[in-house]
Amino acid sequence: MTDQFIGLAKSELDTPCLVIDREKLFYNLQQMQQHSIRHQVNIRPHCKTHKCSQLAQLQLKYGAIGLSVAKVAEAEVLIEKGLRGILITSPVVSQHKITRLLKSLVKAPDTIIVIDNEQNLTELNEAAASIKQKIDVLVDLDSGIGRTGVKPQLALEFGKEIMRSPWLNLRGIQCYAGNLQHITSYQERKERSLQIMQLASNLVSDFRNNNLPCEILTGTGTGTYDIDVEVTNVTEIQPGSYTVMDVEYSLIGSKEQTQSFNYFQPAMTLLTTVISSNRSEHVTVDAGTKAIYVDQHNKPKIISHPNLAYDWGGFGDEHGKISSVTGGPLPANKEILELIVPHCDPTINLFNQFFIVSNGIVVDVWDIDLRGACQ
Repeated sequence: MTDQFIGLAKSELDTPCLVIDREKLFYNLQQMQQHSIRHQVNIRPHCKTHKCSQLAQLQLKYGAIGLSVAKVAEAEVLIEKGLRGILITSPVVSQHKITRLLKSLVKAPDTIIVIDNEQNLTELNEAAASIKQKIDVLVDLDSGIGRTGVKPQLALEFGKEIMRSPWLNLRGIQCYAGNLQHITSYQERKERSLQIMQLASNLVSDFRNNNLPCEILTGTGTGTYDIDVEVTNVTEIQPGSYTVMDVEYSLIGSKEQTQSFNYFQPAMTLLTTVISSNRSEHVTVDAGTKAIYVDQHNKPKIISHPNLAYDWGGFGDEHGKISSVTGGPLPANKEILELIVPHCDPTINLFNQFFIVSNGIVVDVWDIDLRGACQ
């Protein structure tokens, strides 16, 4: 099945489809690996972005100590592929998921989970006892979002409660401030992230001073990957979008440039074809909301035709509206447009495959095999 695509020019692919530039991807992986070495911090990258076990294997090749996932179902796919060192970054609460977790632990006992409440702690301890296998756990710390996590002032006592649970093995703390990753101002992003991560770092010291094991302090996304490493006790970071990038991340400021985050290259693009050009003011393409995640603030960036703009335009699920921002000519029927998507994670989850290209030629096809693994 894959062989039929190898050697094609990317312009010959059926659309809409996702394309990854191999050299840009390798550049991004190398940048993060060098960052890890330079700052002596481990990388446990988040696979919720790319949802692809082959890309996850590459991340391990480029120095990652393990992999982060959001859901048990994602962990199951990676474990079946033989990948290890997995951290499930969302609490595992329902009986369905706990049962599935136990099956995964038999194959991958080094899997780590997070906990943020005593009921879940008790149920997990009992579940681990039933298979006579300890579960590695982190205290999930509320970073201020209120999404998951123990309030910081309760974290130490919660850690002590974990230590009283014989089948749970306390490894440390997770603190991920997802609400800070896309703050446009680098200075504001830095100040707010350092504030919460320093609080987490102080808790690491409190844990250790109270004889609680705390070898791991993990968190951090692409937007704060270069900020949080300044915090003393941070041992690992969980960036995800750096692999492929998107419009959202391209628009935030960096340390060097206030309106550009250019540490990583836009490795992933989406190809779409003009399918109707009967109107003088716009044309219609075959990528609508079923192919591109609708972002509230940002639209796709058309890099093949900088004079054109994409609009959802009320065209429905299957179609997109393309107009000229300069009053110049519009593309003709069958013309292919290449664009950077607003938000990579949910867009990738709409597709089955990545087409890997080098110098515009397809060299491989990777399954997005974690797609739909939302349980």
